[in-house]
Amino acid sequence: MAEAQFYPLTVAGVQPETDNAIRVSFTVPEKLRDHFRYKPGQYLTLQSELDGEPVRRSYSICSGVHDPAIEIAIKRVEGGLFSNFANDSLREGDTLEVMPPQGNFHVELDAQRSRNYLFIASGSGITPVISNIRSILAEEPGSCVTLLYGNQRSNTIMFREALGFLKNRYLTRLQWVNILSKEDQGADILNGRLNNRKGAELNRRLIDLKNYDEYFICGPESMISEVSRGLRGVGVTEEHIHYELFAASAADASAVIAKHHARALAYAGKASEVTIVMDGRGSHFSLAADGENVLDAGLNHGLDLPFSCKGGVCSTCKARLLEGSVDMDITHGLEPGEIEQGFILTCQAHPVSEKIVVDFDQK
Repeated sequence: MAEAQFYPLTVAGVQPETDNAIRVSFTVPEKLRDHFRYKPGQYLTLQSELDGEPVRRSYSICSGVHDPAIEIAIKRVEGGLFSNFANDSLREGDTLEVMPPQGNFHVELDAQRSRNYLFIASGSGITPVISNIRSILAEEPGSCVTLLYGNQRSNTIMFREALGFLKNRYLTRLQWVNILSKEDQGADILNGRLNNRKGAELNRRLIDLKNYDEYFICGPESMISEVSRGLRGVGVTEEHIHYELFAASAADASAVIAKHHARALAYAGKASEVTIVMDGRGSHFSLAADGENVLDAGLNHGLDLPFSCKGGVCSTCKARLLEGSVDMDITHGLEPGEIEQGFILTCQAHPVSEKIVVDFDQK
């Protein structure tokens, strides 16, 4: 069942991670433990009232599944309402409304298996990655991990201390390579941007890109697109490449505008009968194909539907299309297999058939 419900959680601690990022841990009451059991790489959606308006944001869990507390990281974003509030004002003992964990940036762990994992992260993209690394090293004792981590300077490296601890603890199982773009590390192979050119150099001199079972990429969309293309170029199949985006790009914004114009021309004056299934109950309304998306329409009809970013990235609003057809502006938050199974991002979906049925209970 989908959980659109928020639960009040007490902030157990706020710790600085870098000059512009903090780690926030939560106390989860015993009665809510089952709701907040999580898998590595998942995220929490937080809600707080700021300037008189409820504001929602999603932040990746950085703790491992075996750790005693659930912890997220919040990096300050210029002009970011929630991130600046959290970095400036959030304190131990405060209460935030929190939605149970969601997300698919992981593989199922198996203590009996021995696998090689490659993680490629840039900047704050390390957040869901370190959750995976911590969990794999603890839960799959026969598996090994390689981390390629790109930053501008050494003082912007998030989880530097934690990664150092993991490296010392798992000397033969964790390989950690730092790539800095604006600080000389004394070796050309460790300087520059984390892109396909750097990947090819690392492949020649340090690692074998084809020697891994699962590949995880997290960072800016441009980096993810380029690196995943490079992996496919050396023969890595799509089902073994996993990625997580934190924000859509300017190019996406242009594509969305173009799609809106195309729908306005193709479906002007046409409407669809929409059925939303949530918590076993069906709600019905009419929606124009060239109008608002399914999520916003449902919210405007008084439905309490799950959402966070509304940008096609986080997948909090994911649901299954049981009947009919929709046109989606952006699909970054879905794995290819999920699209094949009929899942849609309701914040990006517009009906293009006479009737659609959307089920939020099938996750």
